[in-house]
Amino acid sequence: MRGSRCLTVATALLTLVALKAYIEWTAEEEERFPTPHGAGWHSSPITPAQPSKEEALVFIPQHFNASMQQLRQSIPRAKAYWNEKQHRIFRVLEGDLEGNASRDECFGSRAADKASKIKDFGSYSELYRNFILYDECRTFPLLINQPTKCISSGKNHTFLLLAIKSLPGNFAARQAVRDTWGQEGAPGGLPIRTVFLLGTAQGRSGPRLQRLVDYESQLFGDILMWDFEDTFFNLTLKDNLFLNWTLEYCRDVSFILKGDDDVFINTPKVLDYLGSLDVQKPLYMGQVMANASPFRIRKSKYYVPESYYVGPYPSYAGGGGYIFSGSLARWLHFVSRHIAFYPIDDVYTGLCFQALGIHPETHPGFQTFDIAEKDREDPCVHRKLLLVHRRSPQQTLQLWKRITDSELRC
Repeated sequence: MRGSRCLTVATALLTLVALKAYIEWTAEEEERFPTPHGAGWHSSPITPAQPSKEEALVFIPQHFNASMQQLRQSIPRAKAYWNEKQHRIFRVLEGDLEGNASRDECFGSRAADKASKIKDFGSYSELYRNFILYDECRTFPLLINQPTKCISSGKNHTFLLLAIKSLPGNFAARQAVRDTWGQEGAPGGLPIRTVFLLGTAQGRSGPRLQRLVDYESQLFGDILMWDFEDTFFNLTLKDNLFLNWTLEYCRDVSFILKGDDDVFINTPKVLDYLGSLDVQKPLYMGQVMANASPFRIRKSKYYVPESYYVGPYPSYAGGGGYIFSGSLARWLHFVSRHIAFYPIDDVYTGLCFQALGIHPETHPGFQTFDIAEKDREDPCVHRKLLLVHRRSPQQTLQLWKRITDSELRC
């Protein structure tokens, strides 16, 4: 009971300090980039129907106190590396331990100390071991930037930002996206922008692709590349760095669609759906995974050892593709500083949203595990969907041509 009260007080103080700093920062930023639709939104009966900006800014911190408590209670106290690490963060928030509750330092030099905390650390794959040794590292140089991506006619506003995770060598996949559902423009007055999120080429002995990606960026102006090794376990890091970029260069975006470069997105239908929503209501939507647990099969790329994590997963939207409100980017970035990095990126995103008290909304138009074999070539089926995973560049080009054909009758 005492620990619970301490956590409530400590978290309340923390959020009030963060709120004050954020309001001051917002006031400065508004002078540079006026927000066209304001920062106010509501999603709870306890929130006024038309909240003022100040009331809206308090909304998330109010939920944060209770939702962090719920998150703490949902994570088992077990002798597993991640569980112990996260509960240590909670104890720092409580004031029972000294330390920095914000996780923004790199402790890669403490390799021996980290390895000693996992009894079977030597049995982990090299990529897994590297993730653990450097899971505090959250600052990496931005090698290729697009600082004006969201600026149009002197204004910093984008309705839908397509943030597509890609690998340096996936040139054909990126081009297929540009030629189809990732085309930029402003259909119906709703500006769409596209960025591809990349790390550097995987492995010290891999092909040198930097010059090719540089040239691609010069041609199309849609590449964001950071100086970290682009591996599956670093997708959480990629998401975090993208949030940093969004707050710096695209802070007034209405909606963000995060997806892989092998999904097929029915952009017109996505715009129709989002255009019907109240942009002030926070949204986290996709194909929701509920009651999921870690994979314990070593051959699976989603494998999580029991010595690393014990417990169920929160409900989360599948990482193949999901949408969230742009106004939530600042709060996701804030709360991520108090959630230890997890090697499965969509699970980590679900943890962060849970800490904010926001639950994922399921939408039948998201099919991140593909659809029935008999429907995979049917343009009428795809015309009803918002997103399906996965399609080759050739399939993407053919499907786009067919669903956008004005003579198609379904």
